[in-house]
Amino acid sequence: MSFIKFIKSKAFIKHFGIAILLSLVFLWLTLQALNIYTQHGSEIEVIDLTGMQVNELPKAEMDGVFDYVVIDSVYDDHFNKGEIVLQDPLPGSKVKSGRKIYITIVASQPEMVQMPNLVDLSLRQALNELKANSLKLDKLHYVSNFAKNAVLAQMIDGDTVISGTEVLKGSSVELILGKGKNNEKVNVPFLIGMTENEAIRLLNNSSLNVGYLKYLDGRDKLHARIYEQQPSIKDDVKVELGSYVDLWFRNELYFNFDSLVEFYNTDTLLMENSDGSTKPE
Repeated sequence: MSFIKFIKSKAFIKHFGIAILLSLVFLWLTLQALNIYTQHGSEIEVIDLTGMQVNELPKAEMDGVFDYVVIDSVYDDHFNKGEIVLQDPLPGSKVKSGRKIYITIVASQPEMVQMPNLVDLSLRQALNELKANSLKLDKLHYVSNFAKNAVLAQMIDGDTVISGTEVLKGSSVELILGKGKNNEKVNVPFLIGMTENEAIRLLNNSSLNVGYLKYLDGRDKLHARIYEQQPSIKDDVKVELGSYVDLWFRNELYFNFDSLVEFYNTDTLLMENSDGSTKPE
């Protein structure tokens, strides 16, 4: 029998059709198995775990659906010990059941770090060293000394701390610095619209301390921005090194900071170009 007659025969067509049918059935079964294995179309929304105590996880509505893994712990006295402060994936994410949820909690005890030697460093260098060693600045205290902004001593809770001493991670350190020969004064930087951390960093680098803090819309660090500062840049005055700057905050979700910053910038421009009138040159 010739090849052409063979492929036209009923027996070949029958077996070929069965082979195609079996292939389609196998393909369908494979796809169904993959759907079951990957849980296609069965995504679940991750709930917000932040603020919850880690020992409450077994009672959470997602317990048994996800695996919770503690990957890190941080010490922050603004939060309760054992409180969840970060999670990955974020709340509202769509994931499959069985997914691992990585969480960061507040440690029950702070870690210890070694106090670095800040003496004879410049202010900027000392601030960088504090940050690198997970320490915070308490305040800047200036005394009469020819070495302007040079660190003369380092203290915690009023006591001098020798470098190499173990201190609590996150401790606040007071720096004693020289005023310089001429008791120079500095301008207060423009802080409107900044976050608390941004303002503190800029003030400290400008040889100034953070003073009174007032949150007019509640203390929401994520959305709080500086609404007013005192001394104000509109006062156009210079202050002594180590002076305190008071800050008032509003929530950016409820207040238009772009308009406020534009107002200050326009007002400053008018002052700089004023010739006795209120019109810019």
